[in-house]
Amino acid sequence: MIPQGRKDYILQLLNEKPLVTVTELAEAFSLSEVSVRKLLTAMEKEGLLTRSWGGATRAENALHEYSHVEKEKLHLEEKKAIARFCYAEINDGESVFLDSGTTTIQLARLIASGAKRHILVVTNALNIALEFVHAEDIGVIVIGGEMRHRIVCCTGELTMDALNNFCFDRAFVTGNHFSLERGFTTPLLSEAKMKGKLLEVSKHSYVVMDSSKYGGNSLCCIAPVNAATMIVTDWRLPASILAHFEEKNIAVVAAPKVEN
Repeated sequence: MIPQGRKDYILQLLNEKPLVTVTELAEAFSLSEVSVRKLLTAMEKEGLLTRSWGGATRAENALHEYSHVEKEKLHLEEKKAIARFCYAEINDGESVFLDSGTTTIQLARLIASGAKRHILVVTNALNIALEFVHAEDIGVIVIGGEMRHRIVCCTGELTMDALNNFCFDRAFVTGNHFSLERGFTTPLLSEAKMKGKLLEVSKHSYVVMDSSKYGGNSLCCIAPVNAATMIVTDWRLPASILAHFEEKNIAVVAAPKVEN
């Protein structure tokens, strides 16, 4: 395969899944892993991808952020799998914070319709709060602040001040990227601070990010990966990457696909 053909093949794979590994590319191209790493490094310099541990991920601008509407249909099966795992972690009578996001709204729907009741849900997301309009035995507290129209949530100093008054049993926190090296990241500083605060004021904190968010980096660091009780992602994250987190004693779960 000619060099341009190899590049096209790698980019095609990255359109289909979040990560390509050095090992799989070495097998596909019949090249040494050293040669594959050199190729990935060259492609990163061209801005075509982002190098990560064991392979490469899609290239994204550190300031890039999809709107809620744009994100809602992306990786929906993976988000439902993550939500199902997280719902199993919640007990009757607990206080739960649901961060804004299209994964956490799937969890909100499970809580609203599920068998576990008398849960107190606290959220900064208006669309998540509305999921409980007809679930009168689920308490809801909406934390206000500066409205983010594209994400349908509140953030800023008022939100931070409110969080100082709480200690949650469980918090489910979202973000834009995660990696062992950079931790959890998101484009906006005020959101990074708020999400980091959630990890501090919760007895059990779960960072919920589907596998497409592995690798790459947004502008602002939320926290290092060991700040959360657990990372919950999905079955598409390669086993080699999961093993790398586990080697560093980072609790990570790849939620299995939800069968219809």
